[in-house]
Amino acid sequence: MARDRILISELRVDCIVGVFDHERLRPQPLLIDLELGLDTAEAAYSGRIAATCDYGRVADEIATLLEFRRYKLLEVAAGELAAMLIGVHPMIEDVRLRLRKPEALPGRATMAGVEVYRAARELLRMRERNEFGEVELLHQSREAGLYLLHIDPQREIPAHYHQIMRELEWLVDGAIERDGERLHGFEPIVWREQRVHHYVNVGDQRATLFCCDSPPFVPEDEIVVGS
Repeated sequence: MARDRILISELRVDCIVGVFDHERLRPQPLLIDLELGLDTAEAAYSGRIAATCDYGRVADEIATLLEFRRYKLLEVAAGELAAMLIGVHPMIEDVRLRLRKPEALPGRATMAGVEVYRAARELLRMRERNEFGEVELLHQSREAGLYLLHIDPQREIPAHYHQIMRELEWLVDGAIERDGERLHGFEPIVWREQRVHHYVNVGDQRATLFCCDSPPFVPEDEIVVGS
């Protein structure tokens, strides 16, 4: 376990979470407590936010994935969130994550939840080369797959769409254009069925996108425009 910790307490995200019918109809509050283990010595010396984890960015990433996925079980949400954070922030050594539902047991308990601990060294990551670079599998369940799409310099993910999968994507690192427009900072987007999208690495270094597919990636559902 890393000696240094970045903490976020009681981050509130209103989202669909739960297995019962009434929980699938309206958002309810979810409270997230987070500990990120990492070495903060360089940030303490340099004063550069790039040398540490920006907790504002982390909070946005957590909220975006929770709102996109519409989880049923907190256990699934906790596992995916931890894998996402470790994947998109290479400096993170371990994650402790607690998810709490204040409205889970009305009249009987003030809170119900789950807590998980994940270490980066224990995360099983599979890699597969393809025409644009490399796909790195961070986590996969029956419901969704979490991936890093590493695009080599001057290569592209060709214009394509899906008929089954919903996709959430955002820039992790590098110089990428999405449908002809340069990405800057945290600009997540949800690709619903039939929405054509196209990415190009316009830089001279490998670039990376985070991608969540629900259901997990279906090769025959990636329909390249004009093929």
